[in-house]
Parts: sequence; structure tokens; C-alpha cells
Amino acid sequence: MVVFAVIGVLAFLIGLLVRAPQRQQAAASNQLVSGPRWYELTLALVLLAVIAAFAVWLISNGGQWAWGDAIGDWRADTRGVLFAAIMVGIAVVGLVVSLIFALLQSSEPTSRRPAEATAQTVTANAAADATPAPLLRAVGVVALVLSILLLCWVALPAAERYLLMAQLIYPAALGVALVLILDKATRRWSTNDGAGAAREWLFCDLLIFLLVLAFLNLHGVAKPETYAASFFDILNIVLFFIAFWLIDRTAARSRFLVGYGYLIVLPLLLLIWDTLQGTAETASWWGSLWPFLILAVVFFALEAVTLISSTGERQTLPAVKDAVFVLAYAVLLVVAARSHL
Repeated sequence: MVVFAVIGVLAFLIGLLVRAPQRQQAAASNQLVSGPRWYELTLALVLLAVIAAFAVWLISNGGQWAWGDAIGDWRADTRGVLFAAIMVGIAVVGLVVSLIFALLQSSEPTSRRPAEATAQTVTANAAADATPAPLLRAVGVVALVLSILLLCWVALPAAERYLLMAQLIYPAALGVALVLILDKATRRWSTNDGAGAAREWLFCDLLIFLLVLAFLNLHGVAKPETYAASFFDILNIVLFFIAFWLIDRTAARSRFLVGYGYLIVLPLLLLIWDTLQGTAETASWWGSLWPFLILAVVFFALEAVTLISSTGERQTLPAVKDAVFVLAYAVLLVVAARSHL
């Protein structure tokens, strides 16, 4: 429950930071605040699916997770079952209310000028007729990911789950990532120029390099029959593509904040991964995951302050900040690598 609460608070803060500049721009141009964009709803759907899958996995293990019998089987306690039922009920009510609120916001006009609103509506309807709904496409991808997770949990032993991840899922993800980065290098159009494009390249290169390191970390498993972290490996790949796509293919001001958020989540995923595999960190503090986490949190906060205090037109100073971050991250990677030799 604490984990879910933390995820909810982070999602709320990110949503607040995303919507605050939109409210300021709408007030400056004498317009109404537009409803949530489709990619915002898609991110919310993905986050909800991840939480639901994690909850199902946790319940199926009787709540014992990585601590064995330390917390016991909550299903054997009537009060635990009642508490879980109440929490599920509250979550369902909150989800329904959130969906209704999002739909109501989406149905509101985006401007007080009827002519422009009519033109925008016609253009939106034409685009909707030409392509499938983005939310529907996102549901299709989420359904595939959940089906693979269910296959791992229900039908595959540990050794076959490892084989699936090491020889299919990760190589395929790396192949797609290389195609995306080559497409970025060869296409003529871009959502940003100059410093904004430089920021995109810094993040995209770093994210792909970290995906390679995750693949090598998986290959470091000594005994495939003890592999128990398929959920977190798939979660890492899904979050990677979400962060990469937002940074590379959208012009949202908060896309770099999402990139820093992914770099905060990544060390936590590694911590859980090591705990499940029984390979807790034994190196020095500078060779552990904590410096990476602290560095990402600090620059996440700096990016949030930048979003709130600026209009986003000038990207030179944020680009310098991102370059400093990538350089510091590279130094920490070198230190961590040398500490494991």
C-alpha cells in the first residue's frame, strides 16, 4: 500500500507540473484550459496497468514477495482480506471518478472563439477518421505486455522465463531501439531544433546505453533456474520505450521530466531485481545504485523548477544542465564498473 501511495503521489505531482504551464498559457491567451491530451491518458493507462499487474502478482504470491515469511500470508487473516477489499473498492471508485472527470474535461471547448473551435473540431474529426484512436492503440500494446506477463507467471518455469527474456524480449527491444535512434538520425523533421534537439540526443543515447547495461545484467545471472525477475525486466523495457518515445516524438515540455523520472525508477528496479535474485550489492557506496538515484532525483527537481519558472522557449541553459547530468552519470558508471572488477 505504501508503494501504491508513493506511485499515486508521484503521478499527481507530474500531472500537476504538466498542467500548470497549460493553465498559464490559456490565461495569457484568454482561452479555456484544454482537456488532457491523448498521450497523457495513455501514460495514465500504462501506469494503471503496471500497478494492476503488480497487485495481481503480489496477491498470487500471498503477499510474501521478496521477504519470505516476514510479512506472512495476508489471505489467512480475515482483517487483511477486509482491508484489501476496502482498498480495492476505494481504488475502483477513484478510478471511475477520474475517468469521468477526464471525459468531462475532454468534452469541454478548448477556445472561446467559435470559428477557431469549429476549424479545430473539423481537423480533429478528419484525423480521427484517418487513423485509429491513439488510446485504442495503447490498449493493444498493454494487452500484449500483460499476456506475456501472464504467460511467464502461469505456464513457464524460471529457466524458460530467463530464456524468453535473454534471447527474445531484450534482443528485440534493443533492435527496435537501434532502429529508433537511426530513424532519428536520418529523418528530416524534428519537434525541436538547436538546444532542444541536443537535449533529445543526450537523453536518447543515455537511455539506449542503459538498456544495453540491463541486458548485460540479465546475462550475468549464474543460474537461470533461479531467475525470478521477469516482471521487472519487462517493466523496465516498457518504461524505456515510453520515455524514449515521449522525448523523441513529442514536443511536450514535460518530456525531459519524464526522462529524469525514468532514471529515478531505474535504480529502484535494479534494487528490487537484485533482491529477488539474491545478489544484493556488496561493492562500495560509490559503486552502488544510490549515487545514481540521488543524482537523478536532484536533476529531476531542477527540471521541475525549470518547467515552473520558464516558458520553455529558451533551451540553452537546460541543455547545459542535461550535459552536466550525462557527464556526471558517465563518471558514476565508470566508478561502478571499476569497483566490480
